[in-house]
Amino acid sequence: MTSIATPQASWSELLQGRNGLRSIALAGGVALHAVNIYIVTTILPTVIQEIGGLAYYAWNTTLFVVASIVGSAVSARLIATMGPRLTYLLALVVFSLGAVVCALAPSMPIMLAGRTVQGASGGVLFALSYALIRVVFDSHLWPRAMALVSGMWGVATLGGPAIGGIFAQSGQWRLAFWVMLPAALLLAFIVATQFRGKEAGATATGRLPIVCIALLVLSVLAISVASLSQSLAWNAGGIAIGLIIAGFIARIDSRGGSRMLPSGAYSLSAQLGVIYAIMSLLVAGLTTEIFVPYFLQVIHVFVCSRN
Repeated sequence: MTSIATPQASWSELLQGRNGLRSIALAGGVALHAVNIYIVTTILPTVIQEIGGLAYYAWNTTLFVVASIVGSAVSARLIATMGPRLTYLLALVVFSLGAVVCALAPSMPIMLAGRTVQGASGGVLFALSYALIRVVFDSHLWPRAMALVSGMWGVATLGGPAIGGIFAQSGQWRLAFWVMLPAALLLAFIVATQFRGKEAGATATGRLPIVCIALLVLSVLAISVASLSQSLAWNAGGIAIGLIIAGFIARIDSRGGSRMLPSGAYSLSAQLGVIYAIMSLLVAGLTTEIFVPYFLQVIHVFVCSRN
């Protein structure tokens, strides 16, 4: 009786030759999406100083994240329809267009439109990077490829604020969006040359949970719109509406055939539900960091004025 030995995975195999270029493409997609988040968070106080729109400060992140959710949800359908190569190139083109809109934005509404476009395409890039690991690499390289792609969030956490701080300090916040274009162009070149032969239908996909996605967007927008009011009652009402809609999402998604989250994700009696609850609390705590650059800038101005 013979057995087939599984080849040992090594970082050198993953990072050399064609595998190395494909690793750059997949890791680069996540890095472009993640670094963009932290750069914009850092430069946003400077943006507000020039074009205004302080009331919509949080909307830059809100609309970006909501659009990212939609982009991630439709990525599997795009891969099945267009193939990984064309889907990736389309996402890079749309992301670049969003960056151009943000770089040229004369007002906050235009900036928000550009951020929404960036969010949708960034969500596709993010989902693609994980989905294509099983498509472009041999199975023994999957764990290391997953670690490499996931590690880009750590790189973004360290590099994004530093890069954004350079542009914010110099007052050239628009350049922060322009510098994303060469990176997107490099990724497009790698994808166009290394993903040839990866045709449509490489991954299976089911029906999109359109109702749940629409309700999720509606719940976030309800809370965001209510936050624009100075009235505490309106703020509380928006949160209540958002939570009610979230309850409907959990009920519909847990009973539907096409689910947005796996079975057990909405129940605290299930281990998966507890994990999702902890993750939700962690994310809720982390999102307060979007206001840190603004608070620090206000404190800096106050201290300088006192001295």
